[in-house]
Amino acid sequence: MDVEVAVNGPCCSGCGACVELAPEVFALDTGGTAQVICSRCPQEVACKAAQYCPEDCIEVMVPGTSAEPACHEAGRAR
Repeated sequence: MDVEVAVNGPCCSGCGACVELAPEVFALDTGGTAQVICSRCPQEVACKAAQYCPEDCIEVMVPGTSAEPACHEAGRAR
């Protein structure tokens, strides 16, 4: 399933973990903040990046909803 992805820019530390895990979904802008570069992204890839975000800045949502999370992991990897 494809999902919608958003990054909360102000909380992004610019570590680049999301870009390393999912370069087809994320890129760092000139200020070093993660940006989403696809409109719909593969769920598995987007959820893995969200799981590894050290600042918890990535939201992965079911398309067409405003609040239904698409990732249901039991715990975050650190």
